[in-house]
Amino acid sequence: MGRMALTLFLAAALLGVACEDDFSPKSDFSQQLAVFAVMDPAQPVQTVRLAWSYDAQLGLETIPLTDAQVAEADVRVIRGGETYVFHDTLVTGAKGESIRSWINRDLHPVPEKDYRLRVTVPGHPTLTSTITLPSRLYVRGDLVRPDTGVNTIHIYHGVQSFVHKPAAFYFRLWVQLTKWTPSDTLVERKEIPLRHVTATDTWVYPSPGRETEASYSVGMLRQITDGMILPGDSVLSRQVIVQAYGLENNFYSYYKVVRGFEDPLSMRLDAPDLSFIEGGLGVFGGMVSDSVIYNYFRFARE
Repeated sequence: MGRMALTLFLAAALLGVACEDDFSPKSDFSQQLAVFAVMDPAQPVQTVRLAWSYDAQLGLETIPLTDAQVAEADVRVIRGGETYVFHDTLVTGAKGESIRSWINRDLHPVPEKDYRLRVTVPGHPTLTSTITLPSRLYVRGDLVRPDTGVNTIHIYHGVQSFVHKPAAFYFRLWVQLTKWTPSDTLVERKEIPLRHVTATDTWVYPSPGRETEASYSVGMLRQITDGMILPGDSVLSRQVIVQAYGLENNFYSYYKVVRGFEDPLSMRLDAPDLSFIEGGLGVFGGMVSDSVIYNYFRFARE
């Protein structure tokens, strides 16, 4: 029997078997533990979130059929010879809801160090994952005048050679005003967008990516700042805050897959079981951050 004939025979046999059974788009459910944890030196508390994957009823809305909450777990992060035990607590979510999380106030992540996560739920295998935090960024901000003649704020990291280079960078620019009032001083801060899209009336801000620098127009900085100053305001100081984040590989990869493919013409038809956790689902990642404050008039001179 030739290769083509054999292929057709197998296809017919498979189709014949399939037609004898009822079709169901819902596969068998297998419960797995999902982890979300990001080591961030800028945070006073390190947090680990846990949840069970759950079975759901198919339809326009996902209706859980099994409980997703993890009631008990032993959560530890190991750095060198030190072990940090995380304790479960209830924290308030963005919508005011109570969320069970595991936290530790003694762990202060350090750049260029290895961290190993261990999560054990009674009656289930231990989940593990290991990361190395990237090196510090030493972010900088300069005023440059490119060939276009438009004054530009150039943000970049100041490292010549990384010991542990981040997988991605995330740059942000803020303006901060201190205003005097008869009763108190007020501090107002607002992020500066990269540009404004007139056709859709939307503001475009940076996002994590491989680029090692970002550029802002001084005109945009002036526009946002002027919009924050109302008639009669007494402005004591104007400052520009330059921020940079370095994401390690697990965290950046998780971000890119969750946010979708970079190709704007592609369409995702699945909800992938993404995992950077050995024995479970989710991600154990890390990031470092750095910032520097400049006088506003360093960039937007009068």
